[in-house]
Amino acid sequence: MSAPLVVLKFGSSVLRSEADLPAAVHEIYRWFRAGRRVIAVVSAFEGVTDALFTRARAFEAEPEPHALAGYVATGEAEAVQRLALALARAGVPAHALDPGHTGLRVRGAPLDAQPVALDATPILWRIEERPVVIVPGFVGSDARGRICLLGRGGSDLTAVFLAQALRAERCLLLKDVPGLYERDPALPGPRPRRFAEISWEGALALGGGIVQAKAVCFAALKGQAFEVARAGEAAGTTVGDASRRFAPESEAGPLRVALAGCGTVGGGVLEALRQQPERFTIAGVASRRRGPSVAELLREDFDVLVEVTGAPEADEWIRAALRAGRDVVTAHKDLLAREGGELDALARACGAELLFSAAVGGAVPMLEAAARGEVRTLAAALNGTTNFVLGRVEEGMSLGEALAEASARGYAEADPSRDLDGRDAVAKLVLLARAAFGAAPDPERVPRLALDEALAEQARVARTEGQRLRILASAERGRAELRAVRLPLQHPLAALAGVECGMLLARADGSEELVAGRGAGRWPTAEAVLADLLDLYRARLVVGRERTTLACA
Repeated sequence: MSAPLVVLKFGSSVLRSEADLPAAVHEIYRWFRAGRRVIAVVSAFEGVTDALFTRARAFEAEPEPHALAGYVATGEAEAVQRLALALARAGVPAHALDPGHTGLRVRGAPLDAQPVALDATPILWRIEERPVVIVPGFVGSDARGRICLLGRGGSDLTAVFLAQALRAERCLLLKDVPGLYERDPALPGPRPRRFAEISWEGALALGGGIVQAKAVCFAALKGQAFEVARAGEAAGTTVGDASRRFAPESEAGPLRVALAGCGTVGGGVLEALRQQPERFTIAGVASRRRGPSVAELLREDFDVLVEVTGAPEADEWIRAALRAGRDVVTAHKDLLAREGGELDALARACGAELLFSAAVGGAVPMLEAAARGEVRTLAAALNGTTNFVLGRVEEGMSLGEALAEASARGYAEADPSRDLDGRDAVAKLVLLARAAFGAAPDPERVPRLALDEALAEQARVARTEGQRLRILASAERGRAELRAVRLPLQHPLAALAGVECGMLLARADGSEELVAGRGAGRWPTAEAVLADLLDLYRARLVVGRERTTLACA
């Protein structure tokens, strides 16, 4: 069964420049890790469309309309490709479509056309291969294949039309405001109320240009509900067949984050936090090179501890934070594999949250997928280093040469022994088994498999016979192990390239689910850490959780 589909529209008020791309990545990743397929509809960056119109009309006072439309659409094409690059850096698998290949058919004036049909093949084919497809908004093709524009604000119409045609679960028009208000909040006077729900007719009556009128009229005609929201927020305004209802006000301030570790991953997390000052305040940073010690950091006033050191002392730090009722986000898979059940119980007893999405697969949401539904079996290639090395060995390198290249590219630790002897994969497998089956094996009792010269030779032989060797972590209820498996080239886990990781789940209802992508590295891991922090931020907005100075002894 295919995962539900969500349409997200990012307009120029959100993507003002390349600096705003991380916010779009965070929002797309939010839905991807929740088990949704994502259609991201993208407008040109702020000011680009106007600049293109001006440039074209400076060249010729009255340009041929279809030529003008095709030229102006290059703004959307650039934004689509920039977002694709940003998603790739974060480890989120995505396809990007250019303006002439979206399948959206239109008719009418070339600069103010109306969508009339969708050939869904280009989108559906790609979204079956990768869970995110980026589509240019504002543009479509007429019956002769010529590019046309959908009028000012036309990306809203693109998103609503695609949501209706593809029967999307949700359609979110992401703006620079958290929803629709009873009046412009920028005007002087009492603070206006935000609508939680409003009818299509009510949204049209508000005016203000927040949502394109053509998009609202089309949605009303087709009975298509949509939401107006700000990226990263817990809720916005639902526009549909509903009476007016105002949203409750929330006074929750930014989360105060104490960051333990500012190396490769921690530095990426710190950069992401600084980009969102309205949501996060840096309470302090402890690193080996500078700043306070972690013990001193724990005495600061903070809401959540982010632990990305992987140090042996992390157990003590995490327990101290949890006992004080502070939330913890960590990527410390070895600690969690050994003591995760005990730490989770401590968190619950002290009214805190323990989150660790980044501990398995980085930005590949394996833990989230394993925790959804009823899992019968799982099989996964969990270690990016060994996946990369096996690929190079298959191509003819010696094991030593492949390891040297992995180290030079930053894919292997200075001491890669935990990757090569299977301890890293076993720790991840323990966490996946706990998520999938509610109980975890003792990591010391899970059979391991080392990547050595003998296994490297098996990989070379398998390749000559049209197969690919993978070190797979597999589990079902009551069993977990690492083993070498020869897979046909068309198998989804055989198709993993470089440092990509992947997991294939067999569910009790007979369906299968594959989650895969580039999970290792600074940005994918930082993306997963930030996603946990954003979850905590949104939960605070919803429930208004208050903190105490000491939750339990």
